[in-house]
Amino acid sequence: MEQIKLPTGEKLWQSQLPNGLSVFVLPKPGFRRTYAVISTHYGSIDSQFRREGEQVLSVPPGIAHFLEHKLFEEEEGSVFDRFADLGASVNAFTSSTQTSYLFSTTENWQEALIQLIEFVNKPYLTDENVEKEKGIIEQELRMYADHPQRRVYSALLEGLYQRNPIRLDIGGTVESVREITKEQLYDCYYTFYQPGNMALAIAGDVEPKEAHSLIAEHYPEWSHYSGPVERFFPTEPKEVAKDWSEEEMAISRPQYLLGFKHDPIWRGEEILRQQLIMAIAWRLITARSSQHFNELYDKELVSDSFGASFSCHPQFAYSVIGTDTDDPERLHDELTRIIHELRREKLCPTELDRLKRSLYGGHLASYDSFEYAANRVISNHFNQIPSARFLPLLSSITAEQVTAVFTDLLDWNRSSVSILRVKG
Repeated sequence: MEQIKLPTGEKLWQSQLPNGLSVFVLPKPGFRRTYAVISTHYGSIDSQFRREGEQVLSVPPGIAHFLEHKLFEEEEGSVFDRFADLGASVNAFTSSTQTSYLFSTTENWQEALIQLIEFVNKPYLTDENVEKEKGIIEQELRMYADHPQRRVYSALLEGLYQRNPIRLDIGGTVESVREITKEQLYDCYYTFYQPGNMALAIAGDVEPKEAHSLIAEHYPEWSHYSGPVERFFPTEPKEVAKDWSEEEMAISRPQYLLGFKHDPIWRGEEILRQQLIMAIAWRLITARSSQHFNELYDKELVSDSFGASFSCHPQFAYSVIGTDTDDPERLHDELTRIIHELRREKLCPTELDRLKRSLYGGHLASYDSFEYAANRVISNHFNQIPSARFLPLLSSITAEQVTAVFTDLLDWNRSSVSILRVKG
């Protein structure tokens, strides 16, 4: 097993099974809790693909999320009950780019790990249980439509993107869910759940070689397709779909989001570098110690929910900033002014150094979260991002690179605003 030294002084153990499964172990001596997650590099945007030597397959939006639900289905018994009997909790989630299954426990981690491997590798799909699940997911989609933060964020992505599937809800639509068949679910499972397209990470008071041996011993033999998968995506225009959208909902305070669409030009290490540059740039506005945040807060235009993020993938890249506010139009005008000012201001070395130290401190603290650390290891692996390069890349960032965010990347011609107003 390869050992990677982390900034905290800890060691991340990495290996690959003969079947292609990547395994990561983060030992946390002295901690009682253990967290493990197994993920497939397959998410909601992967709805058109081709296996080597075969025809292109197109499946309905939401099928990755549907498949996540169905893997918990068994012919007899309950996955949740089996983990509960071990004193463990089990769950799963689907994102735009991956699907993950996880457990957390303070006891019996070996047995829980075996159970995790087993149920992820044993799909039980019938025409009857697939039809039954459609109604359950339709209810879930309607519930999400009543969630203010999710609704305003979905509207923003629909405004930023015209064709890219990132604009669609991870769960799909009621119509697309109704189209899903058992055969399509099996096609996706046997394409994307091959071990070479998956990774498993475990964090806790575990011995790396023991964990590796346990995984290797209990991971079942894969007798289905093992090979490259070509993924297809529509050509996305540079222009946004719409620059402003508003909806009403029964909420206590309006929600405001401002988004900027970027060209997805970064790969591997450059993704990490750009993530760090963007994190510093957004802190100039949203950090609680920043002058701009305090100005907005004193004007009662932002709340403690005020924040910003940068999402980057080989198929999409965008930035979002926003909060709940009583005056969305005035906040928009203020953010416009601030971003224009930051284009002209020169970031002083002292301020840049302070922001770098803050970012580095947050990075070190993040390893205290078993969930965050394990999931980040896997997402970085899928995107070929070298986690160990965090500190050297952070140290190399210049004031000019941060300023370039406001001059080059925050293009108002490629921006969109999403507002959710108080109904009534």
